Amino acid sequence: MSFRSWLSGKWILTLLVVLVSAELTARVEDYLRLGVPFSAVPDRERDLVLHDAIGIRGRPNGVYKKWHLNSFGFRSPEVARAPAPGCTRVMVLGASETFGLYESEDKEFPAQLDAALDRHGCFEVLNAAVAGLTLRGLERLWTGWGSQFGARFVVVYPTPGFYLANSAPTYPGPPPSAPPPPARWSLRLMERARDVIEIPDFIQNWRIARQLAQATPADPGWAFTQAPGDRLGQFQDDLLRLVEIIRDAQAIPVLVTHANVFGRQAQPSDRAALDAWRQFTPRASADVLLEFEAAAARATAAVAERAQVPLVDAAAVMNGRREWFADALHFTDEGAGTIASLIAERILQVR
Repeated sequence: MSFRSWLSGKWILTLLVVLVSAELTARVEDYLRLGVPFSAVPDRERDLVLHDAIGIRGRPNGVYKKWHLNSFGFRSPEVARAPAPGCTRVMVLGASETFGLYESEDKEFPAQLDAALDRHGCFEVLNAAVAGLTLRGLERLWTGWGSQFGARFVVVYPTPGFYLANSAPTYPGPPPSAPPPPARWSLRLMERARDVIEIPDFIQNWRIARQLAQATPADPGWAFTQAPGDRLGQFQDDLLRLVEIIRDAQAIPVLVTHANVFGRQAQPSDRAALDAWRQFTPRASADVLLEFEAAAARATAAVAERAQVPLVDAAAVMNGRREWFADALHFTDEGAGTIASLIAERILQVR
């Protein structure tokens, strides 16, 4: 063996030892810090979401990275099925904005709502949100699961953008007839790198533009030219039906208008953020997205007035306040604290 070959083999072996050591370190850290089993293959959908006969809900005792669910599948501390004596229970329904995404630990808005209410007596806040859940999914979650936990107030923070998807929202279908296959083995080290390494903006923008181009058919009639009235009508009908079902369970619905970072009109500098949002709703232009958000806020207020239930107009207070958003829709710690304060104030007014 030549000296050059020996040296190359030595460097390759050294690199392998470094990579294996780093992977083992990542797994040990995950186990000690987050409780993730050493041999597990973390997968967000599999670890945090349960799709069963009830519908789609949080997986009991689910764990994925910083997110931990309790034994009932809520992102909340452990609780009994019934509220503690003398305590007012609040359940919060919503999608990823409610579940929490970018916030620090215990800074998602339901957790900050719990802290804000606790200063005024005994309250228990249950975060029943599930990322990606539409109003019809929330209805199934409430009727099949959430209604049995004795909530006095049910906060509903709906995501209007789901109603601009290629197809209108439907009720969750039956659970899979067979369990999904186990996730493939993957390097935790690569997951760790994705968490800490920030991809340059020009690469992210190129990826999003490419995805939008691939998702947009040549048929111009496919795109929404204005906020679609039928989708807005479905949003309002779905919200009203959820309100009525919650009231039938002797709980008080609290409706919250959906807030976003853009305000009344997007700025030229907002294009990248709007495109990132649009990749989930390619039929809607940026103008249609913002038009639909404003119309949905008015529809939410109309439902609250018609049903005579409390309303928190978060959109009116928060839209355009960029320091309160980490992206188009999801909150910073400060933004989550702001919406929590608005909701707490309204609940205390009507309790």
